[in-house]
Amino acid sequence: MEIRSISSSVAEAVSGPAVLDWVAALTNVPALDHNAAVTFRATTSPSSLQVTGAFPEGICAASAAAIFRGVLFDGVLYNRPELERECGGDSPRLSDAALLLQAWQVWGGDWLRHVKGIFALLAWDGSAGTLTAVRDPLGAYPLFYARTGSGVMLSTSIAALVKRSDVSHALNRAALADHLSHRWPDPDETFYEAVKRIPAGHRLDVGPSRHTVTRYWDPMPPGKPIEWIKEDELGRFDELLEAAVARCYRQGKTGIFLSGGFDSISVAAAATDGTRREGRPAPVALSLAFPTPETNEQNIQRSVATALGLEQKLLRFDEAVAPNGLVENALEIVRSWPAPLLNTWMPAYARLAEHGHRHGVSVILTGSGGDEWLTVSPYLSADLIRQADVPGWFRMVHSWKRSFRVSWPEVVRSAVFTFGVRPLASRALESVFNGRWTYLRVRRLMSHTPSWVTRDPALRRELWDRAERGLMQLRPDGGFYLQEVRGGIDHPMMSLELEESFEFGRRHGVKMLHPYWDADVVDMLYRTPPDLLNRGGRSKGLVRETVARRFPGLGFNRHKKVGAMPFYRAVIKREAGRAWKRLGSVHALADLGIVEPAATAKAFTAIMSGPDTSLMYRLWDIVSLETWARAHA
Repeated sequence: MEIRSISSSVAEAVSGPAVLDWVAALTNVPALDHNAAVTFRATTSPSSLQVTGAFPEGICAASAAAIFRGVLFDGVLYNRPELERECGGDSPRLSDAALLLQAWQVWGGDWLRHVKGIFALLAWDGSAGTLTAVRDPLGAYPLFYARTGSGVMLSTSIAALVKRSDVSHALNRAALADHLSHRWPDPDETFYEAVKRIPAGHRLDVGPSRHTVTRYWDPMPPGKPIEWIKEDELGRFDELLEAAVARCYRQGKTGIFLSGGFDSISVAAAATDGTRREGRPAPVALSLAFPTPETNEQNIQRSVATALGLEQKLLRFDEAVAPNGLVENALEIVRSWPAPLLNTWMPAYARLAEHGHRHGVSVILTGSGGDEWLTVSPYLSADLIRQADVPGWFRMVHSWKRSFRVSWPEVVRSAVFTFGVRPLASRALESVFNGRWTYLRVRRLMSHTPSWVTRDPALRRELWDRAERGLMQLRPDGGFYLQEVRGGIDHPMMSLELEESFEFGRRHGVKMLHPYWDADVVDMLYRTPPDLLNRGGRSKGLVRETVARRFPGLGFNRHKKVGAMPFYRAVIKREAGRAWKRLGSVHALADLGIVEPAATAKAFTAIMSGPDTSLMYRLWDIVSLETWARAHA
């Protein structure tokens, strides 16, 4: 095989007259990054593929009249040694993309089942005239597409797509209005009308007569009996987490966003042990210190870092957001961000990432995903009540009280009514009233739309239809609990959050990696019964016992989750007024027909001066979305 180098990151591998493997690093060079996108166009001849785009200097667009198969790959291939052994040939000399092409030739249509890693992957089948675009199982890498008159364009960057003249810049009004209502019903959409998302674990197939998006990875396929993890298999969890952490720290010098919670501490411990065992540099602990008594975890953060022997950067929150404050710094990020910002804390963590980058850190690990996969959904209450499992219900309620900072009345009210009787009653009423009850459910959901969102009939009708599509199923296969667990891989928020993390890392020169979003870890935790997740009678029992043993004296066996919501509300109330005064109005959102400007101003003033602190998030919604709309409309 002849390798003709185009640049350090892009090469053409040619084998025989009819096979071209076009290999590109999609984000390491701008070929599919901020400044360019690649267009794949299937012509009338199924053996023809045109690849065009605004490539950086020194990189040529590839065009061939007789491409049979080609693979483009960006990411990390976790199981490369296994693929080398099973595919045979001169595999060690192949690029990842060329090795995957060989795997495709060996396993045929079943080849994606053999690919493990975090990636965006494109595969062209010239014999069928089909392009397949694949996003990794949990969505660590983003992948977007837009259809134009000349073909299908794909990129890991929304900005790369909308910068092109043949892709509409029109904003998605319905998605923005739903965002203000905290509804995200469509996993495929972005905040641009022309740009679509390939959801995590899905593949897009584009051919002469089809355009389909389907799930190719599923830890628990619908319609099949669930293979629950048994108690004697729980030992595998520690092995899987250690392997997931190792896959991360082997990608470069590592930092860890170390809080005082179980998730990041368990990741830090596994990374410290693994790097020490393999003779790699120890991780750097990057910690943010919140100032209020209910949010301050400095003692735990310092104690854990000291016990592990880690260098630590502990940055005070006020120092991290100085001199402009959290809101102004976050709005500065919003102006150039490809989607409305979800993580308002981002400016503070950006300072930590910058510190790590200056000290050689190229990979930052987080505990993200722990809340989703280690905890038990409260909707388990509805299933237990329906099954008349009184002992199980009391175990769940007791675990809830022991694990979170809530009062007994709050726990009982939530367990009995909110997550218990209410969904069961709604299910019964649907059986009696059918379509009428669906109408009432949608109306109730629409009642949560802020009063200052436009009353435009056309947009309201669209929002109604979207709300109806997003209704919780009342007769889900496997029960309400499993339906909520399913949201961990299906809900659009999961993609949005991981895309935001990827973009954060791209802008700060680091890879943001999350071991609890590892496909092997999720596959096990998805199928772990609630009683085993709450082992020991407390939430996150799978890691609580391990962390408590590793750090005796810090009280982890009795630790309750720390919440920053009261502090967040206080910061927004203190700082949002300045942002509103600078904006002066919501003319960009009004011009888009999304809000009523006078009503929005009145609502903002009422929330600022009112006693109900639970509505402070609305202030951020208003100033952030108006700022984003002005920058992107």
